[in-house]
Amino acid sequence: MKRRPIMMQLAFIRSEKQVTQRQLAKTLFLNPQAVSKRETGLHMPTLAEVDRQARALGYRLALVPLQGDAP
Repeated sequence: MKRRPIMMQLAFIRSEKQVTQRQLAKTLFLNPQAVSKRETGLHMPTLAEVDRQARALGYRLALVPLQGDAP
């Protein structure tokens, strides 16, 4: 996967899975405008909100060490 900001990546994944903003919003108990605002950067979601959205798309968040920076 190409490296890009997380919400752009989730928007790309949503699109690739052919899930509409409306469908995702229903799953997350949000309105479609809230999903749109997250994906376009008009709303900065919390980490918990990002995690919920990722899980709704079949992904999970993970922290991984940067190459060469591991203790």
